Amino acid sequence: MMFPTPRLAPSKARIETQTKDLPMTPSLHVPGASLRASELEALRETAREHFQPVPTWGRPGAVLVADFRPSMLSGQLRAFRSVAAAEALALIGWRVALDGGWVALLALGASAPVLVPPAQGEAGMQEIIAGLVRAHEMAEAMALTGCFDDPPLMPALRALDGLSLPGAALVIASAFEAPGAGLAAHVETLAGAYLLRLLHVTDGEGAEAHPDCGLVALDANLPPEQAAPYLGQALR
Repeated sequence: MMFPTPRLAPSKARIETQTKDLPMTPSLHVPGASLRASELEALRETAREHFQPVPTWGRPGAVLVADFRPSMLSGQLRAFRSVAAAEALALIGWRVALDGGWVALLALGASAPVLVPPAQGEAGMQEIIAGLVRAHEMAEAMALTGCFDDPPLMPALRALDGLSLPGAALVIASAFEAPGAGLAAHVETLAGAYLLRLLHVTDGEGAEAHPDCGLVALDANLPPEQAAPYLGQALR
C-alpha cells in the first residue's frame, strides 16, 4: 500500500489566501473554515445529479472516515482540507443512501472520535451530517485552545473496531499527515476486511493518485459540483 509523503503539520490552524494568512480566532468567520449542516444536506441533489452510482462496489453500505485533526484545519483559497473532506464524504454518503445502502461515520480529531452507527436513507444521512458538523466543531474548539499537534492517525483508526462492519466499503478522507507507526500494515489489514478507498485531500499540490491500490487525490479547492463527477469516476 502506497501513501503520500507527509508534510510538516502547521504551527497554527489557518486558511491561506493569495495575499495573507488568517489565524483562526473565536470571532473570525472565514468562508470555507466551518461546516454547515444545511450545505451538506444540499449535497443530496448534487450527488443525485452529478455523482454516478458505483456499481463495482457491490457492498451493503459504506463506512466514512473523516480526518479532522489539526493539520486538516488549513487550506488555500476555497476551503479547509477538513471541510473538503467532509463535503466529499457527504457526497459519497448521499450516493450510497440514494442507492439503498447504509452509511456509518468515524470522525477523528485531537479529542475523542465521533462515531455514528450505520443507518439508511435520508434520516440516516441526517445523522451522518450531524456527526460531521459536531466533530468539526470539536476540532475547531481544540484549535482555538492552542492544540495544533496531530495525534497519530494509526491508533485513531482503531476506533473502527467499534463499528464491526467488515464487508462494507470503507472511505478514509485525510491528508495522511502524522501517520503513526504501523499505519501501512494496518491499512493492509483494513483492505482485507473492507473495500478500501483512500481519499488524499490536498491543497492543489498535484498529489499522485494510485487507483490500483485505492488511493485517490482530491484538491480541496475543487467545489462539490466539480468534485462529485470526479469522485464518481475516481472511486470505481
